[in-house]
Amino acid sequence: MARKRDPRRDEAFKLFEESNGTITNREISVKLSVPEKTISAWKSRDKWNEVLQKDECSTSNNHCSTANKGGAPIGNQNAMGNKGNSSASPPSGNKNALKTGEYETIFFDTLSDDEKDIYSSLDDDPSCVLSEEIRLLKIRQLRMMKRIKKAEEGLNEEEVERLQQLRKIKTPIEKDGKKLEIKREAMQDIQVSRKVYRKIDDILSIEDSLTRISNQLTKSIKQLNELSLLGGKVVLMEEQKRKIAFEADILEHKVSKLILKQGEQNKVQGLIDIGQSLIGPIKKEEESDTDEPVETID
Repeated sequence: MARKRDPRRDEAFKLFEESNGTITNREISVKLSVPEKTISAWKSRDKWNEVLQKDECSTSNNHCSTANKGGAPIGNQNAMGNKGNSSASPPSGNKNALKTGEYETIFFDTLSDDEKDIYSSLDDDPSCVLSEEIRLLKIRQLRMMKRIKKAEEGLNEEEVERLQQLRKIKTPIEKDGKKLEIKREAMQDIQVSRKVYRKIDDILSIEDSLTRISNQLTKSIKQLNELSLLGGKVVLMEEQKRKIAFEADILEHKVSKLILKQGEQNKVQGLIDIGQSLIGPIKKEEESDTDEPVETID
């Protein structure tokens, strides 16, 4: 079970608040009969200085707290002169999130003259689609190589980090011939760190993406070559089909002529048969008598 909060803790903060932060821990410890180290611990845990500057109440009350509620300190000038983004979003087609360019969206109106020379009209034909993909991959490859060159030119970069805090400072002024000091709040650098780093990681990342793009480009070129070979085979098959059809026509023509010739022979034989039926068969003796001797001349 948690220990009950010491009521003198709230009384200590009240004394600190009434004195506007000028009372010392020892004076509070004497008034409340509390060890000075305990007062120092209460002051640190409850953040008396911050509560006093923000004019808020201590953590002892339930209706408020000293917890950090976020936002810049009161009186800072960080956003002075900043008009902000009226549309609350980056412009269309921006390259804010661009890193390697491997998955970069390419718009035609953003192409350079060299890139427009590579790009040509679209077509639904598979070979044309592959040709377009090859051209786009070449454009990506060219852009990524330019980014590598640009990154290598500014290989080293310096990063400066500033940690600022709102503090009260004393400013001397002269009034009525007297020198006075007034307190005002201003942002002051409490920590400045500089870091020099090489952009080799960015270069390696782009080169890694460039390797994948090059592999994809090689694969697309291979597919286009295979498609061209397949197209050649199709043309050859069409030629063979036409040749076979032509030979079939020739064969059919020869068969038709043969059938026609056979039909004519049948007709002649039919006429001979009709003649024999009318005049009767021719005897061998009659055939021999009708034959005239042939004289031979020596």
